[in-house]
Amino acid sequence: MIQRVQSVYLLLVTVLMSFMLILPYAELTMTDGHLLTFLAHGIEKSVAGEASVLYKTTIAVIVLVLITALLSFGNIFLFSRRIVQLRLCLLNITLLLTLLIIQYVHYSSTKSTLEITEHSFRIPAIFPLISIIFNFLAYRHIHSDEMLVNSYNRLR
Repeated sequence: MIQRVQSVYLLLVTVLMSFMLILPYAELTMTDGHLLTFLAHGIEKSVAGEASVLYKTTIAVIVLVLITALLSFGNIFLFSRRIVQLRLCLLNITLLLTLLIIQYVHYSSTKSTLEITEHSFRIPAIFPLISIIFNFLAYRHIHSDEMLVNSYNRLR
């Protein structure tokens, strides 16, 4: 039963959240030439040619990324307990929405307190949104499996 399509969706969520741990999701260029890079574990400040220094830690972001990745990976192996899988998918969607909000709050608060010349989001900034979509698709397929099993139980 692990070969179901919802397992693939949940595995994709795990992979996307794993990439979120190592890839930067936003950058800010300050007027003095410093570059702020937003990562899951914190905000790094660097100048061209120098080593980067941790500017600010973002514990809430890394905790949410780790929880959503582990939750979706563990959810794959609960295929015999579909109701629990459905609830965990909804919990994961809620956590991913919280992650998006917290990322935006960190980004906008840092941007508003400093003098910024350029700002940009990177591709990993949309990974939580894509993960929400994959979680929703997994939820739909798990729900259809549950409805199919219930219909067979009615026939007996």
